[in-house]
Amino acid sequence: MAYVLIAILSVLVVAMVAWPLLGRAPEPSVAEQGDDRRAVEEELQRSLDAIREIEMDHRAGALSDEDFRALDADERARAVALMRRRDAQDDGAGQ
Repeated sequence: MAYVLIAILSVLVVAMVAWPLLGRAPEPSVAEQGDDRRAVEEELQRSLDAIREIEMDHRAGALSDEDFRALDADERARAVALMRRRDAQDDGAGQ
């Protein structure tokens, strides 16, 4: 079970990191930027909630140290990618 979760989270992290490298889309409208910003904020909040949940599960003994390290690292990488995406949106909106 844990290996399946690790595999899924790993694929999500790779997809989030690789997405900006796959190509540039046309500049979105202001309304689309706002929707995208909200979507990124929501994803970031879910990721931060997942990190807290992983930590609580580990403290409760529901996750082994090895599983905790793997899941925590993957989710933190996802959160960092989302923060960078949000910051890039802020930089683009300010220009």
